[in-house]
Amino acid sequence: MKSEPAPSWANEKQGRFFTRIDVTTMLNGAVLAVPLHVITGRAPGPTFGIITNTHGDEFLATIAIREFVNALDTARLRGRVVLVSVANPMATAGFGRQTPEQHGRTDLHEVYPGNARGNTTQMIAATIAANVLHHVDALIDFHSGGSGGRLQARVDYNARTDDELKRKNLALARAFGATFVHENEFAGSAAHYLNSRGVPAVNPEVGGAWLGPHATNYYTVMMVNGLKGMMQHLGMLEGSPEPRSPLHFDLKARREIRPKNSGYLVSRFERPEDLGQLIKDGTKLGEVIDLYTYQVIEELVAPHDGYLFFSRYSGMVGGGTQAFALAEAAATRRLD
Repeated sequence: MKSEPAPSWANEKQGRFFTRIDVTTMLNGAVLAVPLHVITGRAPGPTFGIITNTHGDEFLATIAIREFVNALDTARLRGRVVLVSVANPMATAGFGRQTPEQHGRTDLHEVYPGNARGNTTQMIAATIAANVLHHVDALIDFHSGGSGGRLQARVDYNARTDDELKRKNLALARAFGATFVHENEFAGSAAHYLNSRGVPAVNPEVGGAWLGPHATNYYTVMMVNGLKGMMQHLGMLEGSPEPRSPLHFDLKARREIRPKNSGYLVSRFERPEDLGQLIKDGTKLGEVIDLYTYQVIEELVAPHDGYLFFSRYSGMVGGGTQAFALAEAAATRRLD
């Protein structure tokens, strides 16, 4: 693998540094730029990359990351944190999942390593790859649920790697301390691209948008502790991650429950603490009410015994929208 040019922040001394890296110009006359935070410790150590707001409606991690990095004592930090706080500013400005542009692949989560001569989304990915991804020793790409009051707490890691990298990915995922670790596939993502280069990288999926104060605080604490655990695992902070025994499942165990009809979903599982429960086959998870007739038009039930790893608040849903998801009990194991 050819050596990469040193990034602009390579010679930063102990302390905090912020800059914006230009991507392209926009039709409104503004410059599209990616924000970059660099926190450098007193002692040498790994470079840990964090990416968030890849999807513009997945902003829950923002406050947790801010709280965590602001509390870092650089005198005790070994190594460096390199943080892209808003990976897709255009999607974030529109509170949407994808870049609002005319053509091409517009989901930043699917286009890495990007293309400096491609569409805007690909140019964003290429900028992040050149200035961050090519210079880190480990990375997390933070995600949460978008609109719709989604509840989740897992870390996804790539199923398609060699055994040694899979072991490193799983260890990094476990250090976060979430209820679930999920052996998943996410071709085109920043984590997948880094894995292709032999670098451990995983995707936390935590919480959702517009949650109430209880759930927001619950997930904020989880994310702050998760970041600390990962950096302890990497040897960047003193101590060891708090021991956890997460539930592990792969794609074959994943069962999504989606209504066939649009309407108002009445959910029976609306608390973050509900995740991880063993749900018995036939348990009613919720029902869909017709917005016009007020009739119950569909009941959603568990198709088998499984652990609840995704739920959502009551509210409007479209036909085919993921309402609940279970990890099939027979194919899920608790890690020691």
